Amino acid sequence: MDRHGFALMPQPSNNPDDPLNWSPTLKFFVALQVSWLAFLGPMSSAVANPAFVLLGRAFDITPVQASYSLTVYICFAGIGPLLIVPFANIYGRRPVYLVCALIAAVTNIAAGYSKTWSGILASRAINGMFGGTPPAIGAATICDLFFMHERGFYMGIFTLFLTNGPHVAPLMGGFIAQYLGWQWCYRIPGFIQCGTFVVILFCLPETLYSRDTSSTTHKPHTFLELLTFRATLPDRKLRLIDWWRNIYMLKYLLVSIPGMYYMTAFGYGSVIFATTGSQLFREFYGFTVSQTGLMLSIPLLIGCVIGEANAGWLIDWMVVRHAKKNNGEKSPEARLTMLWLGLLVPIGLIIEGVCLSHYKTVSWVGSAFGMGIANLGLQAATTVTYAYTTDVYKPQSAEISSLLNAFRSIYSMIISFYAIPLGEEIGFQYAWLVFALINIVFFVPFMALKWFGPRLRAKSWQSPPTFHKDL
Repeated sequence: MDRHGFALMPQPSNNPDDPLNWSPTLKFFVALQVSWLAFLGPMSSAVANPAFVLLGRAFDITPVQASYSLTVYICFAGIGPLLIVPFANIYGRRPVYLVCALIAAVTNIAAGYSKTWSGILASRAINGMFGGTPPAIGAATICDLFFMHERGFYMGIFTLFLTNGPHVAPLMGGFIAQYLGWQWCYRIPGFIQCGTFVVILFCLPETLYSRDTSSTTHKPHTFLELLTFRATLPDRKLRLIDWWRNIYMLKYLLVSIPGMYYMTAFGYGSVIFATTGSQLFREFYGFTVSQTGLMLSIPLLIGCVIGEANAGWLIDWMVVRHAKKNNGEKSPEARLTMLWLGLLVPIGLIIEGVCLSHYKTVSWVGSAFGMGIANLGLQAATTVTYAYTTDVYKPQSAEISSLLNAFRSIYSMIISFYAIPLGEEIGFQYAWLVFALINIVFFVPFMALKWFGPRLRAKSWQSPPTFHKDL
């Protein structure tokens, strides 16, 4: 039972190896490491965002073409984890985290020493595949560790790190590019990832646990053994069908509907600022590289922090409140009330679009304000999306997390191709309005799940999958 007197979800086993039985301190420590890994991938991809102009000059390409280095990363960060996640479900989360951290570090450093544009694109592609995997499976690790009534808070910590990786990056990227050169925008994140690899090698235990493990016949592992890849996963073998299961989860409307909403919220609430800011802020406001970095960082960070301060712990409270009113039933749909904050994404986007169109008479402060408002809504929507979908299908949390990552990455990848050209063609206020309306179109069916979600789950064709039932 939890402290409110309701049955714990999921029920922990009697085995000390079960991460649900670990001490709160160890759980928090592990969650912090996983969140940091989720931060590093997007952060390393975005440090060079303020330097697109400098990168273009170095290779004789336009700033928009230079932004394709980010586009390539985003593309492979969406596709790559779909191929790697099955290994994390069979052989454990820890080996995948370690391999991905090491390869991401090497490819970042390689990009910093590359002499050709094709070399940078190749290294960014490989970096996206492996650097983008920890963010894709991190939510599954959070589900390994925490019960439903506390998962919103810790999922909020994870998503705060995940969302703000690209927002912290320009804060240092602008100054790095201006005073050290664009090469160091890749080298420094690579060195940071090298240090992170060493830390998790000695401090990140395995969290994947099979509930088929008997507490009477199995000797509990020590912490050191959990660092040496001895996961408690009897009779689990990698099969070809494991690569199909990511796609199979798309049949569930309680996964695909939130995923489609989330891709537009993240694309138009965060990525659009990163892919257009380097050119537009220089052209409209005369910003230097370092000033562009500050603009692409501080408003977004402030918005996300305020958003998360009103999200994770609050959606946990909503679950408990619902249980008190409904004989202890903990409903995932109780979390969706907080989704109303997601409407701040299109509102903030419209504000920035209007300010960009009237840049001659409106200060850059207006654009910064719109960006902050959009990210306040984005952070709340992200936490709700991850917490809700993994609550509904907890054993399949790794597949769901990788799908959300794929939705976000693949949709965001193409924004750099059309955002600025459309804005120049019809005006930025109207282009940004179109994007805002697209987001609202996908918001409506997701919000409707608050009332229709339980009915959908009761349908035979939406019954929970049978694979990973032991997780």
